[in-house]
Amino acid sequence: MMKDILRAEVTLPYQDIEVEVEYTYDPGEPDQMYDSNGDPGTPGYGPSIDIHHIWAELTNDEGSSSIVDIYHLAMVGEELELRIIEKYHE
Repeated sequence: MMKDILRAEVTLPYQDIEVEVEYTYDPGEPDQMYDSNGDPGTPGYGPSIDIHHIWAELTNDEGSSSIVDIYHLAMVGEELELRIIEKYHE
């Protein structure tokens, strides 16, 4: 099943740069102690997101700006994941 691509505006941790994050959201699954037939159930898991892009508007030395994908440069995926889940999904 294809998940919808969601968008969130957040500030990068440790920097003062506003970015737009494109991601998919998985709400998680609660613990299930027993199946309906009485067999042992399965442990649940918490919510998570999968980040696809982190868009930022950056300015060059001449003063012109461009919107670029900094996903592979940001190195803040886990922190952004927590911020997005807290802000948009709780």
